[in-house]
Amino acid sequence: MANMKKKLFLLTLLVFGAGTLAQATTYYVDSSTGNDANNGLSEASPWKTLAKINSSKFAPGDIILLRRGATWREQLNFPSSGSPNAPIIIDAYGSGELPVISGADLVPAESWSPCQACGANIWEAPVKAKTNVVIFDGIKGNKKSASTELSSSGDWFSDSGTLYVFSNENPSAAFRHPGIESGARPSGLNLTGIANVTVRNISISGANAAPYGEGAGIFAITVHLAGPTPEGLTLSHVIVSNGAGDGIHIENANRCSVDAVLVHDNDGAGIEVYHSNGKFPIDSGSITNSEVHHNGFNGIFLVGCPRAERCRSVVYPDGLTITNFRITGNKVHDNGAGIYLHETNGSLISGNVAYSNTNTTRKGEGYCVGISGSSSNIVEKNDCYKARLAGIELSIDTGRPPFGSSDNIIRYNVVHDDGTHGIFTNYDPSQHNQIVHNLIYNHPQGACIMANFIRHEIENNTCFNSRIGIHLYVSSTTRKTGSIIVKNNIIVNSSLHHILIEKGVDGPFDFSGNDYFPDGAAAFNLRGQQLNFAGWRNSSGQDAQSILGDPAFKASVPGQPLDFILRPNSPALGKGANLNGEFGANSANSTVGQRQQ
Repeated sequence: MANMKKKLFLLTLLVFGAGTLAQATTYYVDSSTGNDANNGLSEASPWKTLAKINSSKFAPGDIILLRRGATWREQLNFPSSGSPNAPIIIDAYGSGELPVISGADLVPAESWSPCQACGANIWEAPVKAKTNVVIFDGIKGNKKSASTELSSSGDWFSDSGTLYVFSNENPSAAFRHPGIESGARPSGLNLTGIANVTVRNISISGANAAPYGEGAGIFAITVHLAGPTPEGLTLSHVIVSNGAGDGIHIENANRCSVDAVLVHDNDGAGIEVYHSNGKFPIDSGSITNSEVHHNGFNGIFLVGCPRAERCRSVVYPDGLTITNFRITGNKVHDNGAGIYLHETNGSLISGNVAYSNTNTTRKGEGYCVGISGSSSNIVEKNDCYKARLAGIELSIDTGRPPFGSSDNIIRYNVVHDDGTHGIFTNYDPSQHNQIVHNLIYNHPQGACIMANFIRHEIENNTCFNSRIGIHLYVSSTTRKTGSIIVKNNIIVNSSLHHILIEKGVDGPFDFSGNDYFPDGAAAFNLRGQQLNFAGWRNSSGQDAQSILGDPAFKASVPGQPLDFILRPNSPALGKGANLNGEFGANSANSTVGQRQQ
């Protein structure tokens, strides 16, 4: 009897397993050879249009394949959701380049004519839609505010259904691969209200939605205020480029993963995750292993709803936050800012490279990593450099009352060659941030670490070649600064002061176990009093156990992390607890705290 029950159980599994597999169907779509009258069930009988997909219904586990090398000038409004255990998959088949979904239309070659009322080399053509983006042979053009401003190839202006471009010859001859494209559709892939869909190996270009508008290259948002909401989305190995708004915009969607994508040359944010609806929490998600560059606003942007502010027509008195998000292994460069977190708590920003984020077209704040109104996050092991402003910034957000960035851990980062400061904390009530084990160098216009308000811990950092080493300050928004620990840091080659404590900064402080080099008559500034090391110790009562000595870096003029390894004769070695740091047994970041008793 037992054997009979076992056989029946196995038979049941096989029957139900076969039934489940039978329900999953693969569909093929080819814009060149397809026909929507086909059944779409094989490469030999593919559908043709995205409209066919839009008007169909799919079951969990179904697969929709777009042919590589094909282009669709349509918007894919995906109609169906999968399930958590059986997502619907959108992927590519065949060989060659990724399939392209374009939000832009080709301007017909025969439609171009010289603009008689314009200057030389200005051409005009009628366009159907109000265009927000124009692409010249795959390269996004430069939008101008009037036809009189068009002066070089790639310049364009649009008004009243007419597109104007600058070209030394007829645009139909100058641009043929594929030609000039004019934005026509707000999104490439619209996943509004759609859940449990996996998208991979697709390229999306030319989405026409303006920044902050409804649409993006990939757009996923709640249906109105009540839902349904997108969730469980997985985007991998997709390219999103040349859009007028955000590259990827995911809103009120939980459990979403973005991995190994390339997002570039969009006017808005590269990848934005937005929490604007209190009915749908965002308490998990990830952006990993991706490259995000040359976007007008922030490269990677996580944003909740500030307290008492209106978000999508609703005011939330307590605000809305994103929690437990993971941003790791990304390369983020040449955007308005690199990685920026608003109203984001308990998340991890680790192992990213963020550099040259200097674009000001959308008023990006220019940081490598910015944290605004966000607390209890870990920012670690990132390489941050050549930011327009500070490398890493912690500040308040704009809610009423404003709320700060507190209890964050900023550790094991390499921060260098930024426009102002290395690491910067600002505004009451941002407090109790741990800034530890960071290597910070080459900030001749600012401070290695600049901080205000209370209870920050600044420990075991290496500061080299800054205008000011540690700068503690007050301001009109932050009247109190104190209860700050500054210990076991190496501070070298500060061009103005190793330590600057402004007037009005009352303390208390704990400066101890630091190594300063070199000394000078104004190496320390205590509320306007210029002091050398001995004078600083006598006047402040601080740094009694600290030392004044060349830390003996491996390189006499260090310019990269390994140059900061300490030589065996360094006075900074062997004078404190072993930190077992993660940059190697002899590096400045791991040994700076081994110096003091």
